[in-house]
Amino acid sequence: PCPPPLKLGKMILYHSTTLLYALLLWNHDLFPTVRNVAAKTTTTSEAMRPFRSIDVLNFHRKNHNDIVLEEEEEDSNVNDELTTKDVQELFFQQTLNHFSKNEEKDETINKVVVDSTETFQQRYFYTNRYASPDDNEQMNSLRGAKEEEEEEENRKTYAFLCCGGEGPSLTKDVLTDSVHCSGDMIYLAQRLFEEENAIVHLFALEHRYYGKSYPEFPDNSSPVSNENLQYLSSRQAIHDVATFIQYANGHYILNDGNPTKWVTFGGSYPGMVSAWSRYKFPNLVHAAVSNSSPVQAQLDFPEYNNHVAKDLGYDVVGGSAECLDIVSRGHEEIGELFSAEGEEKGGYEKVAELFHVCNGAEPFYKDVKNKNMFLGDGVIYIPAQGNDPSCGGDGSLCNIANLCDAIIEEYSQSGSAMESLATIAKRQSYRDCTEVDWHGTLQYLSSDAARRDGVRSWIWQTCNEFGFYQTCEHDSSCPYGKGYHAIEQDLEICEVAFGVPPEEVKANVEKSLQYYGGWDMDGSRIMFANGDVDPWAELSITGGKGSEDLPTVWVKGASHHFWTHALKDTDGEAIEDARLVIHGQVMEWLVEGDEKSGSEVDKNTNTQVFDDVEPLAESYVTE
Repeated sequence: PCPPPLKLGKMILYHSTTLLYALLLWNHDLFPTVRNVAAKTTTTSEAMRPFRSIDVLNFHRKNHNDIVLEEEEEDSNVNDELTTKDVQELFFQQTLNHFSKNEEKDETINKVVVDSTETFQQRYFYTNRYASPDDNEQMNSLRGAKEEEEEEENRKTYAFLCCGGEGPSLTKDVLTDSVHCSGDMIYLAQRLFEEENAIVHLFALEHRYYGKSYPEFPDNSSPVSNENLQYLSSRQAIHDVATFIQYANGHYILNDGNPTKWVTFGGSYPGMVSAWSRYKFPNLVHAAVSNSSPVQAQLDFPEYNNHVAKDLGYDVVGGSAECLDIVSRGHEEIGELFSAEGEEKGGYEKVAELFHVCNGAEPFYKDVKNKNMFLGDGVIYIPAQGNDPSCGGDGSLCNIANLCDAIIEEYSQSGSAMESLATIAKRQSYRDCTEVDWHGTLQYLSSDAARRDGVRSWIWQTCNEFGFYQTCEHDSSCPYGKGYHAIEQDLEICEVAFGVPPEEVKANVEKSLQYYGGWDMDGSRIMFANGDVDPWAELSITGGKGSEDLPTVWVKGASHHFWTHALKDTDGEAIEDARLVIHGQVMEWLVEGDEKSGSEVDKNTNTQVFDDVEPLAESYVTE
């Protein structure tokens, strides 16, 4: 959970009466969770924060320089060799509920469901750029020339699917030059076409309840009402993938003669969908690439902010022990002013003045939860998940190196860690004052207005499936206000916004682990790739964590699925090598046979049991 390294994501600011809310536009990039991310700038890689998810929460800050209001601008860094002219935006009839009322209720997150007779319009994108005959001059100019000609009937045919996820709408550039599936899927398709003379059909499927793929209900009620959200889950989504593949096989005649091999791709939450689609439907999905995907659902996720602290001190990306120390001490100093003794000495007023809090110190006196949301997720934005080493030529604080340089410079002048953070916060903000209103945040997330960019949909999924709540606890190494973001804050959102009590949230996370396996998921032909700068790698399958039977790639100095972004001249060797390793593994899998036709299928889970594939057990490290 599915933001860009500059060509990647952008942020949009919203106002809901008293609430200022900033959501990272994605790559998709999916995922935060209830992480009060309020208005922090990010790169597209940030945007899956799958998990932007609830990051959504902290609407108390603002964004800085690259904020986009209301509308997305055209990506100025689009690869000149590709355009969206050949990409079609299409819809097909998708089943609303893949589970009948006679099946176990927990198949749809413990909600009562109806029989699967209703449908909705699900959006997808398609291009035959690497699949059409060679008599189209414009198409040839887009895709490049093949090394050698071959009889049409002898050419291998494949279908690549970019899985959608949480976040704002997909656009046609998902199949040209975006953060979603460019560096791995699209570039690989081009290589197969040019080097192997293969036919590769490219698809991207938008996730239900995001973008333009919201169901419509007979009574014209909002699709994001608590009652109507019952059809939103990753389990429904992977069944959407299976249904779509069968539809596409027939509609595009991809199963004529030898069945076409499908490979799914995705980063962040879409990476989870990609892996689980192969895991649950190996008879339909030949292989999967799962980038930066936190497949280990976890209610309380303090490791996220622990990793942020590690990044601040990581010299490979421009961090340092000094930078981490200043950030940590700055938050400690604010915490001292928030204490009972600090309050008596005018601490609230001092903090409010330094950080330009709207209505002065009033929010801090009004509700202790306002202090928590202000300090528990940091008073500045740290681009750990979306770190882009190539950005910031203009001095903007868009990566860890630039941010740490600025923090250390400010400290050298002021001698105060807290004042240094206040100056940085002002540089990252575009408004005159910082809105701090926990009650307003809850009101917004409980309203239909939070449908915007999939905010309410993603938070629903975290409450009903994943958790991923990025806390900052006393016994952690979190660089923010330790003890100011407890798990109760996130659980309150679930209960107030969706009527899901804490005990049910906990049970839902456990059910997801049981259903998918988390780190213990087995399977074959699923590759996991992660960057060591990305906090979400803490919950993914890596060389040292999770199944040892699945190949992994560990990318040194890389943030959230940075290698899936469009190719850039500034990409380092580790990013380029990661792409080559992924390409090589998928190409190896494409020459392998299909599962035995007589393999057993578990009727309850739609999981095919196979034993004819010897899974790879290799791990790759690129640096």
